[in-house]
Amino acid sequence: MTSLNEEIFKKLNIYNRNYAEYTKCLIRGREIVIDGRPEEKVRQLFIYFLVNESELFPNEIIIKVESNNHDIELYRSVKNEYFKPYQPPVMIVEVKREEENLQNHEKQIQRYLKKSCSKIGILYNYHQIIAYTKKDKDFMSLHLNSLRDIPPLILQSSNKLEKDTLEFEKAVSGNFDSFVYLINKYGKYKLNTIIFKLKGEELPIFGSFFEFQDNKVYYVKDTKKQPSFNFQDFEKLVFITYGQM
Repeated sequence: MTSLNEEIFKKLNIYNRNYAEYTKCLIRGREIVIDGRPEEKVRQLFIYFLVNESELFPNEIIIKVESNNHDIELYRSVKNEYFKPYQPPVMIVEVKREEENLQNHEKQIQRYLKKSCSKIGILYNYHQIIAYTKKDKDFMSLHLNSLRDIPPLILQSSNKLEKDTLEFEKAVSGNFDSFVYLINKYGKYKLNTIIFKLKGEELPIFGSFFEFQDNKVYYVKDTKKQPSFNFQDFEKLVFITYGQM
């Protein structure tokens, strides 16, 4: 059975300088010391799998390291440059040293999932992989056999965003029902800005706090309530983006 150190030296570019071992992080693009950092060794091996063996990077996932105090965060790659609403991480990964008992960290990963609204968490110590999935208010744990079991979990969780991208493309083509679906999901609060055009208006409109009532759309622009409009006024959706523009 291959040991962690054997696999590290087989897969990563390890070099010595000033009596210390270094490697270059494949995501952060900077060199890091791995001597005396057992968790970093496990993390770099996990990153290597994501980048070189998962067949998901970079087309399907975006990888962030040490983001929001998480070891690794995975996000779905943007399929449409004009559809960029806020999305929670598809998966949060916490790595531990080889001898660490992963079950001692269940509350930690569950806390991260709750706070970030992410649906999948992974605890990994090279020898064991435990996946946590959130359903309603409960968490289910599953011991995985290998890292190869992780990509299907990611793809399964990402299917909903694929559907929303299709709805976005319909709304851009003038489909009012798709527009209503998207404002109900992404436009209720100030988290995202939705840009759209109405017939007869030269410039696009930037809005948030959308409501759909009695077949009419209400929204807020510059903190002021605007007149409602219905499907006859709607021309097309232009952009959905995280934050205010």
